[in-house]
Amino acid sequence: MKFARFTPVVNILSGVVFGSGESWSAKTSWSIENMTGNTLFVLNDFIEGVHMKSSFYLILTVLSLALMMGALPDQLVLAQTEIKLPPPSLTGTMSVEKAILGKKSVRRFSPDALDQSQVAQLLWVANGNLPVDAVAGATYKAIPSAGGLYPLEVFLVTGQETVKGVPAGIYAYEARTHSLKLIAQGDHRMALAHAALSQTWLAGAPAIIVIGGVFSRSTIKYGNRGIQYVFMESGNSNQNLYLQAEALRLKMATVGAFQEAQVSSVLKLQSDVTPLLLVGVGR
Repeated sequence: MKFARFTPVVNILSGVVFGSGESWSAKTSWSIENMTGNTLFVLNDFIEGVHMKSSFYLILTVLSLALMMGALPDQLVLAQTEIKLPPPSLTGTMSVEKAILGKKSVRRFSPDALDQSQVAQLLWVANGNLPVDAVAGATYKAIPSAGGLYPLEVFLVTGQETVKGVPAGIYAYEARTHSLKLIAQGDHRMALAHAALSQTWLAGAPAIIVIGGVFSRSTIKYGNRGIQYVFMESGNSNQNLYLQAEALRLKMATVGAFQEAQVSSVLKLQSDVTPLLLVGVGR
């Protein structure tokens, strides 16, 4: 079986420290993919317990397998699967009243890239954690939630060099670690725009923030009433985004009209996550 027409991508799904000289075990799978995201080969714990002086040998192992399959690499991409974000700012220069007065929906954006700190701030206000008890480790969110059940999940979609320090891709926002976890590489903004009933302006946004909900987290306690609570909380998150974008002097607009199944497919969402809002953000 030959794959010579594909450009393989090696995804390293666990962190490796070069030159550590330590025994290293693969906690997850390795996969060799082409640039369209089709998996060519998967290594499941193939290298568990191998002693390595450098992860360079580990990369050669996977690349050799790709070569044996006839996939001659034009370009090798090592996926950065987790990006630690800058800490959120807890002070600002604009009052809440002024932000409320100035906020509006804007659907035209400058091609200039967003700063990573700006995106980090937006993700934090959308669904970030507020540590309130250093002893007990109790945590609250930047948004209120019925019963403290927090059903929302937030995702980020970026293009090539549209957010500084964040390669093009789809990311899940991990509130606990205030970081981005890679779901898929590449620029998926146009695919997302087409899923939003061909609202192509969305593809011009340097960043698209997606608010999703896991309804079962609320309905397990409140039954069908919990469905309403999830929608209410997505509104809380969206309002935070509008106010924070205005305070950062950024532009944004929210989309609620889209093909749910198509958006879920583009974003590769888990089956229990429902997309609720798409938020385009830029300068």
